[in-house]
Amino acid sequence: MKKLFVILGFLCGVSLHAQIVIDEVVGVVGAEPILLSEVEEQAQNDFMEGQQGARDFKAKCALFEELLFQKMLLNQAEKDSLVVSDDQVETEMDRRMQYFIIQAGGEKQLEEFLGQTIPEIKKNFRDNIRKQLLIQQMQQKVIDRVKVTPAEVKAYFNQIPKDSLPLVASEVEYAQITILPKPSDEARAAARRHAQKIREDIGKGASFCLKARLESEDIASAQNCGELGFLRREDLVPEFSAAAFRLKNSTEISEVVETEFGFHIIQLIEKRGEMANFRHILIRAKVSDEALDLAAKQLDSIAVVLEKDSLAFAKLAEKYSSDLETRFNGGKVVNQRAGSSKFKDDELDPYARIEIMPLQPGQVSRPHVYQMQTGQTAFRIIKLLTRSAPHVADLKNDFPVIEQAALANKQADAVTKWIEKKQEEVYIRIGDIYAGCPFANNWKLEK
Repeated sequence: MKKLFVILGFLCGVSLHAQIVIDEVVGVVGAEPILLSEVEEQAQNDFMEGQQGARDFKAKCALFEELLFQKMLLNQAEKDSLVVSDDQVETEMDRRMQYFIIQAGGEKQLEEFLGQTIPEIKKNFRDNIRKQLLIQQMQQKVIDRVKVTPAEVKAYFNQIPKDSLPLVASEVEYAQITILPKPSDEARAAARRHAQKIREDIGKGASFCLKARLESEDIASAQNCGELGFLRREDLVPEFSAAAFRLKNSTEISEVVETEFGFHIIQLIEKRGEMANFRHILIRAKVSDEALDLAAKQLDSIAVVLEKDSLAFAKLAEKYSSDLETRFNGGKVVNQRAGSSKFKDDELDPYARIEIMPLQPGQVSRPHVYQMQTGQTAFRIIKLLTRSAPHVADLKNDFPVIEQAALANKQADAVTKWIEKKQEEVYIRIGDIYAGCPFANNWKLEK
């Protein structure tokens, strides 16, 4: 609960702790002031979250410099006429409010703590959220074109002192064969009718956002009003992509669309070039106990074959697996967070971690039930492909890790250069309190 309160305090600009700050302007970027309370509130938040040195002068200098950077990004976003739509603000608002409500234990508890109604809390949030989204958009624009070549990754690695090379935790690679139970034609027809009824209700004025929260079976997006974020055509399954990208404006709702995941109702939020942001509501056909039994028996039969010939795993994955992302890759699973096939222990889904733990490379797990990211119940067999021991990072085995570090380093350089360039175009003033700070950047004052 404490973490919720300090976050709310920082976002709303309301002091939620006993410390009283006599406010003053301690810096200016363009027309945007930086208040002493902004620095002090964030320092207090960090301290309450366990950062013991957060209230030291040096730590406050770092917070102040971050605010300088954010105000500069905001100033440039306004110059570049970047736009954050009302839909984006409301979606982000709803996402954060849902989090705060859960942390507080309910809407009533949140309202009682802040002494405000939910609409009043949202009103206090709205302008800050819009500014934060503009800052994020501008920062992404600054680093968007920054890439690293293999030669740059190698050069970055070679300049790291040998005694400063990071230790890489144990990693595994694994493959899987997944059997997803199939619903009957009757169940599919019932799910389609349900989706069609939701679409009709929305057409009569029902809130798409509320319907997504109450009805959608896409757990990941439901509490965010069904929002998927900005995606390209190729990021979506063909049936969904074709229907979604035909939508012309946010008042238009797609027909009910069937994909491998179920039945969808889609709403366009915003298009940006080749990318677009959509909301959707997903309704799945119910799977019978008979279908579950049939899928389990099919996986048991595959397990019998693998006991005799584990090398047949890739062929059996291609022939039987329901997981389209791994089916034609020998069943090999890709770590979406890291962009490689290697998983650290904390990156494995809980079901996979339990099954992989006792295996040696080349061994196959027992058949087991697991919950897919889509929320569907499926059956799976896992084969452990490789397991590395903890080791000092090296270029050959840990290229993706080093590549990410090299990219982050190059992005930081791009930000530094951007700050140096933009300081020629914007007024910056730093007050006496932070004038002597050991800043990371060379701030040029009094333009």
